[in-house]
Amino acid sequence: MKALALADAIIQPEWEYRYFSYNSKWSDTEEMGSFRDGSGGEWFFLSSGQFAGYKCLSPEDGIMPDLENVKSQFPSEYRSFITEPAFSMDLATCLWYLHESKWVKNGLTVKWIIDLAEITNWTAKDYHTWAVDYYERDFDVLDIDKLFENQFNEELAMKLNPEIDINKLRVELVEIGINS
Repeated sequence: MKALALADAIIQPEWEYRYFSYNSKWSDTEEMGSFRDGSGGEWFFLSSGQFAGYKCLSPEDGIMPDLENVKSQFPSEYRSFITEPAFSMDLATCLWYLHESKWVKNGLTVKWIIDLAEITNWTAKDYHTWAVDYYERDFDVLDIDKLFENQFNEELAMKLNPEIDINKLRVELVEIGINS
């Protein structure tokens, strides 16, 4: 998720137009990844130690009818996740939480947006294919691969986006949790 957020931060410096974001400093103990497609589809992933929660809203896939009941059944360790105002918890297609290294999945199946199960298997090539189509610009897949292999440097950022403001990107790197 960090690699996706880094690639999007370089390619699309304007945060409101990005699909992928990551905040390694969501709190003293939590990290958060997110996805927004600009058409109402979104998801949020929150992790803290051994705990992880995932909320997805895909309007095309539908709204979970028993959301309040599902939230009430979440373990108490997930209270901050299910009550987080930034996650728009009044509507959801699905809610998941990690229990003993396995996802407990509640809600509907997601088909119309890139969900957590799909995104965790993405390679640099998958992101490249998506980004070329979405941003309508060509990028060298080998450069994207370097980001996925934790080989970030400012020269690479300039190659991917010659108009990038490196000083603004440095601030984003801290939030994402990338050491440059």
